[in-house]
Amino acid sequence: MSGGLAAVEALQVEGVRHVFGLIGSAAMELFDGLHDADDITYIGVHDERTGTHMADGYARASGRVGVVLAGQNGPGATNLVTGVAQAAAAFSPVVSLAGALATGHVHRDAFQEVDQDALFRPITKRTWTIPSTERVPEMLREAFRVALSPRRGPVHLNLPRDVLAGIAEFDPPWDPANARAADLPAGADGPVQRAAALLATAERPVIVAGAGIKNGGRFAEGLDLAEKLNAPIATSPGHGDAIPADHRLSAGQMGPRGNPVASRLVREADVILALGTRLGFNSTFYSWDNVNR
Repeated sequence: MSGGLAAVEALQVEGVRHVFGLIGSAAMELFDGLHDADDITYIGVHDERTGTHMADGYARASGRVGVVLAGQNGPGATNLVTGVAQAAAAFSPVVSLAGALATGHVHRDAFQEVDQDALFRPITKRTWTIPSTERVPEMLREAFRVALSPRRGPVHLNLPRDVLAGIAEFDPPWDPANARAADLPAGADGPVQRAAALLATAERPVIVAGAGIKNGGRFAEGLDLAEKLNAPIATSPGHGDAIPADHRLSAGQMGPRGNPVASRLVREADVILALGTRLGFNSTFYSWDNVNR
């Protein structure tokens, strides 16, 4: 089997249903495989930048990995940068794939040569160039594992032409569940007990839910706590979908750019319980003007 077909099989094993991309000559074996993959819908775009934002939006809305494929090395890969950087800022699980120069052409001023590893390393959780055909499934599996591990974020893989065109024997498919983080860390008893005592005596408690609640699928527990406390639950900026917006205690997004109700509640709260959020710059502008002391 070719490396390109092995890459498509790896996507299928990981349960990928949609791939956003733009065809290019550096990754034709992968596109050939996608053509015959009836269980994956390929969504072609006119510009790789658009495809990256689509993959990011898909990941945020579905909770699944968003996959974008730039078929052309060089400019096709560089066009991914803005969308991948945005996915990193939002802790969005995106796997970006880009065609790359054949291994023997690197550092020879070949056509559209760009150091794609150096380009993506600062804006991803991990960036790799697949070194050989037989390692294609392994590297795809690892990309999905890293993208979905807390805190989530984008991973970039460069796919050299000779690696995709090469032929190799591959191990049987794996079970993706075995490559996922099974447990999340629990809080220490002492701080949890102190937080519970503060909430029990609070007069104006507010819960702020962020990406950790959304990505961890824990919104039901968060809402249950809000109902027990009869406390409004606001969401951090950019994560308004962390809880259902039609819940009676949902206040919407807080912060300097948030709605007036949620922002006022946070400024006036006597106890704030932050769940799955750093209360970072977009929530506070690093100023006590936007959150009560």
